[in-house]
Amino acid sequence: MRIYTLDNKLLTDRPEIRVGDTIYAVDDREPTVRKILAIQKDEAAAENFDWADKVFELALGKKGFDSVKAMKLPFPAYHKLLELVMEAITGQEARFPGEPEQQ
Repeated sequence: MRIYTLDNKLLTDRPEIRVGDTIYAVDDREPTVRKILAIQKDEAAAENFDWADKVFELALGKKGFDSVKAMKLPFPAYHKLLELVMEAITGQEARFPGEPEQQ
């Protein structure tokens, strides 16, 4: 999402995700995306889902990550938020480690 002022000035072209009343800027810069994709490919982390916390911390920053963790979201909501983050940083539909490709 891009945020514009009433006079149509672009404030940011970084993707943002809204959860409740809070808007989180998503870091979609190339170095961050490379780190996230490398974490996602790490099979050991993929098996225990710890990689998701690392993705949130990189994409949303420490403050955003802490805020998300404090929400204690139900797992389906946590997973959906992770999908949104992955889609925001890559510009495409999210896929996770071990998930089969959709045909």
